[in-house]
Amino acid sequence: MIYLLYHNGMAITRGYEGLPIVEAIYKCAQVNPDDYLLVHEKHVDVDTFKESLPELHHQAYFFSNYNHTHEDFGYVEDGPFLNINKKVRYPTWLKGTAIVCIHAKLVTMTAITHASEKDYLYWLNSIGRLSRPLGVLNYQIPTAIQNEEFKEKDLYRFVKQHYKTSWVFILFLCHLWYEKRFPISSFIKALFYKKKHLKIQIQELQKNREVDTTINFDYDVVIPTMGRPNYLKKVMEDLNEQRFTPNKLIIIEQNADVNATSSLDFMEEKRWHFEIIHEFTSITGACRARNRAISLSNASWILLFDDDVRVQKDFSDKMLGFINERKEKCITFSCLQKGEQERQHTFKQWESFGSGCSIVHREIVERCKFDMALEHGYGEDVDYGMQIRQAGFDVIYAPQIQLLHLKAPVGGFRKPHFFPWKEDEVQPKPSPQIMYHRKKNYTAKQLLGYKVTLFIKFYKDYSIKNPISYYKYFKKAWNKSMYWSQKLAPDAKV
Repeated sequence: MIYLLYHNGMAITRGYEGLPIVEAIYKCAQVNPDDYLLVHEKHVDVDTFKESLPELHHQAYFFSNYNHTHEDFGYVEDGPFLNINKKVRYPTWLKGTAIVCIHAKLVTMTAITHASEKDYLYWLNSIGRLSRPLGVLNYQIPTAIQNEEFKEKDLYRFVKQHYKTSWVFILFLCHLWYEKRFPISSFIKALFYKKKHLKIQIQELQKNREVDTTINFDYDVVIPTMGRPNYLKKVMEDLNEQRFTPNKLIIIEQNADVNATSSLDFMEEKRWHFEIIHEFTSITGACRARNRAISLSNASWILLFDDDVRVQKDFSDKMLGFINERKEKCITFSCLQKGEQERQHTFKQWESFGSGCSIVHREIVERCKFDMALEHGYGEDVDYGMQIRQAGFDVIYAPQIQLLHLKAPVGGFRKPHFFPWKEDEVQPKPSPQIMYHRKKNYTAKQLLGYKVTLFIKFYKDYSIKNPISYYKYFKKAWNKSMYWSQKLAPDAKV
């Protein structure tokens, strides 16, 4: 690791003295092409930062200290990377300038598009924002906590260069509507900037160096099911043919009919290479079922499956290989329907989480539960992903490990669940579960930005075309959603 010190924006390390820090970083990367660079302010606690770094077994990492950069990004970014837990290593593209760890190869790959940038804060966040979707793992370390914000003009420039142009208008509208500000100069200037792009050889950066591949890979499989015995049987047969079979298959079978009995008679028909734990219940709901099944597991890893997926015989080999190489604690697999093609070819930090196509370590399930407030609604998987990040882990998408999702025609919510707001004259918009999830997991300005985009998006779908009448109706629907979201029970029991 190569150390590069700077002060007041200028490098002070011998050989780079007096150079602007961005220029010094590119020069240092050319001299040390095979090393990570640790760039830091003069008096920063380097040791604490380094202790928080994971094992750097590939070159596709990018770390900085904590810095929120600008809370107004919430108006334009809808995702899990802004509501940062300052107490853990958190996955986010947002960057601080006090201390940074980045590989020289990644720096060099950005030279064509970013070497001319003079603003260090802008340079860091631009590379972070563009590299994360490509497969660079971006994190903030909870040390040297900063509140270094973009200037207003740089905020608008950044939105124009890194988001769709429409988001510049959304940002301006939010400033005008919510903050009674009129940043017309920054808005107009931003419209003339060209979008930034980044082309990097991500396969080269992600190439693993030799690591100790010894790992205790014992896993249980969790499957909630309801009325789909033939599909479930196929899943079980696939698992039975794996080279690394699970210790346990934990099935929570649900049927709302209190007089019903199990439809899984086939479980006694053949010899299974794993223990089967089967519970039958008249209480329906995927959140409760998964929480209950996880509570019955004692393996190091828990594979979360749906009852209508199929996997190839080498699925467990690929799963173990990825875990061995990447040392990640939460992996979501590619879950494709018949005829779909996977467009992503390298792993990356994922914005969501797949509750029916992921494997998680026991450290995660001991800290996270599927939120019962979202039972029978939507968003429980995204919420679980947020819990994982808030606990100091990451969600890694592995497109090279694939499942076939049959999308069984008999599935999902077999019987419509009755919610108390169904009888309201004005129906809540968005659904109270979505509102609950957003209030819980996103920043206040993300919620306001979402409100504006939802208002615009659904105008065409409402029969009310008078803008003033539509606004009044939408406000009532939004308030209804806020009201009912507060009534959802966050402390419901498993």
